[in-house]
Amino acid sequence: GFGFFVDQDGQVKKKPQELYARIGDNVEIGANTCIDRGSWRDTMIGDDTKIDNLVQIGHNVVIGNCCMICGQVGIAGSATLGDYVVLGGRVAIRDHVSIASKVRLAANSLVTKDIQEPGDYGGFPAVPINEWRRQTVNLRLFSKEHHDRR
Repeated sequence: GFGFFVDQDGQVKKKPQELYARIGDNVEIGANTCIDRGSWRDTMIGDDTKIDNLVQIGHNVVIGNCCMICGQVGIAGSATLGDYVVLGGRVAIRDHVSIASKVRLAANSLVTKDIQEPGDYGGFPAVPINEWRRQTVNLRLFSKEHHDRR
């Protein structure tokens, strides 16, 4: 994992990643996917989870059972995903965030805080999907009105 700290002398030192990456049964991992080993807890991938190509899973991440993770997803260190979570392509999840079971995230979404309720989410930052759709429509209407005034 990408674990570093600055010591008392101001030198950047690598934090040892000495634990394990534990992969459950019937897990599929695509090409060029990186799974970092744990530093304070094992990195864990639950049973029946499917991971596409070009995915980065940080150290200490715990992914539940039956999850689907599409291409180019980045999950930062110490994040936790429940069971049956679906991450669309290029979703980014910041460190130390927890995502409840049965959450689906639209492609290109950014998770910056815990998601505690099952459901569909999207956006940058991620919000409930209906809110994200309203924001998108309002932004397009505002942009069109602004453009038409020129």
